[in-house]
Amino acid sequence: MGGAVSAGEDNDDLIDNLKEAYYIRSDLVERAFRAIDRADYYLDEYRDNAYKDLAWRHGNIHLSAPCIYSEVMEALDLHPGLSFLNLGSGTGYLSTMVGLILVLN
Repeated sequence: MGGAVSAGEDNDDLIDNLKEAYYIRSDLVERAFRAIDRADYYLDEYRDNAYKDLAWRHGNIHLSAPCIYSEVMEALDLHPGLSFLNLGSGTGYLSTMVGLILVLN
């Protein structure tokens, strides 16, 4: 899954592309995506794929495509004060972004 938006050069390019394709629609979701660099959740030798809108798996490490994460985050109607439990949280990328939204003012 993924590949809905073009690859970016860096995290900001990726977020700009997700916004342009209307995957990211709210300011809170945009702020969370911009605050967490997706490449930080990759093994060093695979970081060149971090800004592509594609899922990535290496052994037990898995990241879904950014467009999938943005759809989930927008659909959950997240806001400060809520709780969030992410079973099978993979690398923690999604949990970290959601956690930021839950504490942002």
